[in-house]
Amino acid sequence: MANAAALLFLVAALLCHMRTGDAQRSCGKSDITFTVRKTGNVVGRQPEYVVAIRTSCSCSMKDVRVWCGGLEDSAVPLDASKVEVDDGMCVLKQPVAKGSPVIFTYSCEVPVNFRVFNTAPDC
Repeated sequence: MANAAALLFLVAALLCHMRTGDAQRSCGKSDITFTVRKTGNVVGRQPEYVVAIRTSCSCSMKDVRVWCGGLEDSAVPLDASKVEVDDGMCVLKQPVAKGSPVIFTYSCEVPVNFRVFNTAPDC
């Protein structure tokens, strides 16, 4: 009887551990990163940059809003299917998924300092 109780306890503990190990941690703003680099092109006498917005979260990140002051003056038209600029705030039109960054180009005298304002995990 004692062996059956001990076995039952071990199985319950193992099941609890397996469920806890699979739990998703909460994803948020700190899971969004930006890579900005010059393309080598010049548009309207301003260098062109490409930005890649990524997430390290296993869930897609939706409703991504980013501070991007200066981007509204870009000489390169922004890809309206990916991003919209509203008073210094970039609103991404698609979720950011791990392994599938949102990428677009812009031109400015200096690279834009992107910072996440808001996002939410979609899982």
